[in-house]
Amino acid sequence: MTGSSDEDTPACQACEKPVTQNGERRVVSVVENGEAVHYEFCSVDCRESWDDSTSRYSNN
Repeated sequence: MTGSSDEDTPACQACEKPVTQNGERRVVSVVENGEAVHYEFCSVDCRESWDDSTSRYSNN
């Protein structure tokens, strides 16, 4: 994103650090209550830790 400031930078869903446009950035998009929701992560590790922590809530 060009021209954005730190205030526009989303926080990582897992660790709350700013998500930058580096090669590690990950975005997960899901539909919740009929609307698209985008979860952003600063790294692969944070994405995987979030996935592990939310998997216990998913339907088996």
